Amino acid sequence: MGLSGPVPARVPAEVKEAVLKTVNDAVTAGFTHTWACSLWQVSDERVHRWRARRRNIGTLVDRAPGGHPVHALLPDEVAAILDIAERWGAVDRSHRKLAHRGSYKQRVWVSPATFRRVLIAHGLTLPEPQPRSRSEKRPWPDWLVWTRNRIWIWDATHFTRARRVVFAIVDLVSRK
Repeated sequence: MGLSGPVPARVPAEVKEAVLKTVNDAVTAGFTHTWACSLWQVSDERVHRWRARRRNIGTLVDRAPGGHPVHALLPDEVAAILDIAERWGAVDRSHRKLAHRGSYKQRVWVSPATFRRVLIAHGLTLPEPQPRSRSEKRPWPDWLVWTRNRIWIWDATHFTRARRVVFAIVDLVSRK
């Protein structure tokens, strides 16, 4: 086995069996339980926990981490998410919009990220919008002469609190 130093926090079931066997052998030989545990550099309580687990559960194999979080989605919530995606996916085309639609339809209250994770877990994708075709630039009319002081543009900015409007008039060719 080749252990040296204290027993680590996580050990396989075989190591636990070996520790329990040697501690039991030492106690049978007349040594104290605490002294036998100190040779392994494992706490007395830990050995008692292992012994109780073997007696009650029948195994020393550690359970998988995780458990069942209380904030996990319920099957009804997942079904509601999939239903909303099926009904409204072609209209909304966004997991963000669909998550909000689920709440104001009073079907499911989840974040957009959760909505997206459920769709990905079930292999669903939302339809992509059709790419917009590139519009052709219309040429300048024949009567237009591209020289200074011929083409003017303007813009107005409204400052409502000051009750003022500022106009800017710019020559398109020189930009002045």
